[in-house]
Amino acid sequence: MMVDIKNIKPLSRALTGFNGSSTHLLGTICLNVFVGGVSKLVKFSVIDTKTKYNVILGTPWLHMMKAIPSTYYQCIKFPTREGIVFTLKVNQCLARRMLISDFKNQHVTFLVEPEKKLSPQKEEMIQVGIDPDHPDRTVRIGSELSIDLTTELTTFLRANKSTFAWTTTDMPGIDPTITAHRLNVDPTYKSIKQKRRKLGPERAKAVNDEVDKLLPT
Repeated sequence: MMVDIKNIKPLSRALTGFNGSSTHLLGTICLNVFVGGVSKLVKFSVIDTKTKYNVILGTPWLHMMKAIPSTYYQCIKFPTREGIVFTLKVNQCLARRMLISDFKNQHVTFLVEPEKKLSPQKEEMIQVGIDPDHPDRTVRIGSELSIDLTTELTTFLRANKSTFAWTTTDMPGIDPTITAHRLNVDPTYKSIKQKRRKLGPERAKAVNDEVDKLLPT
């Protein structure tokens, strides 16, 4: 690439590839990358290894160029100074041959670790009442908390007891400015009423019982 090795700034760091192998960097170097009439100063990491590529342009260069890559079409698009969208294309046949060659030359060993069974932490809990007018309204907190933290947490829960929903009447609704539900239906389509489906006596009774449980008594 006609680059003077004296311009490389030494840097002692390991670079790990996708196959798990590591190599040490020789250093870093800043080079001007000129593509499609746009020049950017890009910092590269330099390694001493056999590779089919001279340089690899990564995410920093894509961000500087405001580029959009497409792996499917094997091209990159980015705006130029004139406001024109420049398309950088590659030789797809050559790219496929290089990809196939890389797979043939790779010897990747996958290490499968034995599955570890995670057991939940068994911490004792204590009941804390947060509403003096309703002693049955309690929450559980960890028993191993410090006294100061337990007091602070209990005070906080009691001060915000109105945020808890104990019955369906405690949930009148949510402000539409926060969130709202809507059906993703095209308004130009004609509405169609579905045919009523009758349930058997046993299923109808079960449905009614479940609905009654949700209604306030």
